[in-house]
Amino acid sequence: MPAENFGIGLVGAGFISRDAHAPSVDYIPGAHIAGIQNRTRENAAALAAECNEGGPEPSVYGEGEVAALAADPDVDGVWITTPNFTRVDAVEAVVEAVDDGAELQGIAVEKPIARTVAEGRRLVDLVEETGLPHAYLENWPHEPDIHDMKGLLWEQGSAAGRPYIARSQAEHGGPHSGWFWDGQKQGGGALTDMLCHAIANNEVLLSDPDGPTLEAVSVSADTETLKWDQQAYADDLAETYGIDFQDSPVDDYARATIRYEDAAGRPIVSEATGSWCYVGSGVRRTIELLGPEYSGQVLSDETSSSVFFSDELGDGDGWAEKQNATSGRMPIAAADVVKGGYVAENRDAVAAFREGENAMLDLYDGLRMLRLCMAAYKAAETGEEIDPRTADLESYVPVPARE
Repeated sequence: MPAENFGIGLVGAGFISRDAHAPSVDYIPGAHIAGIQNRTRENAAALAAECNEGGPEPSVYGEGEVAALAADPDVDGVWITTPNFTRVDAVEAVVEAVDDGAELQGIAVEKPIARTVAEGRRLVDLVEETGLPHAYLENWPHEPDIHDMKGLLWEQGSAAGRPYIARSQAEHGGPHSGWFWDGQKQGGGALTDMLCHAIANNEVLLSDPDGPTLEAVSVSADTETLKWDQQAYADDLAETYGIDFQDSPVDDYARATIRYEDAAGRPIVSEATGSWCYVGSGVRRTIELLGPEYSGQVLSDETSSSVFFSDELGDGDGWAEKQNATSGRMPIAAADVVKGGYVAENRDAVAAFREGENAMLDLYDGLRMLRLCMAAYKAAETGEEIDPRTADLESYVPVPARE
């Protein structure tokens, strides 16, 4: 590869790396996947064989070799995409490699950056010690439809006044890996899995492109377990993932309302909702931004392209993310890594790292989003509004994550 080509090292070869980050890099000129590390080396090797469209295959690393990946001379930036309970350990290994002389240009961490505020702060402190630029990998604000909607509304509508309500709703039929259903490993349930997207997206939509970062002044929330603790569904989880969900349930529905204030003290409202209870052809989302004389909406389950398979052909493999069935009418997710914001997200991180700067969303943003998730869990647990500016969230652990 040419010297100016930016080499990405993926820590993790699971769904988000396989279906989002790795294929998105093919759309980024001057970038390639240089190495892949995974606890199961065979999975890293399988993903490596699919990368770089006929170019050199990435180097492959197995369990305990995160530092070796970071020290690979072809790796310029490390993307941490492993499960939530491994994030801090992975960053510690990267920092160890940097301390030993690894020449990296940046580090990026998938959403959410950790399970608790304490873990998130530890992760941020570690990265700060290296002086490396960093990125928070949250794809929603980078999606072309969402990004362009915000740009148009702020540009054309702000003369009437800033937007004052953002709504993001996302739901699907449940996660694709067993650790998501384990509250201690994941750090929570649908709230940390789904609302971390929605909360971040709403804040970006409501933020003045030329203004300061918004500061939340109150959080209210509800969490429920509506579907998956019912006997038949709990039995399915036990058979599929070996999880006793009835004994250790997590929330499969969550709602949070976050209140901000503008410079004049007027309220700005973020409404976020998510669940693992939706039965349909994949992921369903509705995203809205409202202002005094304007509004915008993104419906991500709408598509102009679809296919139909009868029950006679209904036992095949799925192709849509979080697909619940293999018969009936299903959307075709063409160029999903582009529409889903992963290309723009990774292009932004690569460009920023090359300039020695943090990405549009950095780990400080990731820590702030994690604080809002923890404030939402605490609000749901106590039944009270939480002020994230003053609440003790450093030691807080959500109910589903407690031992």
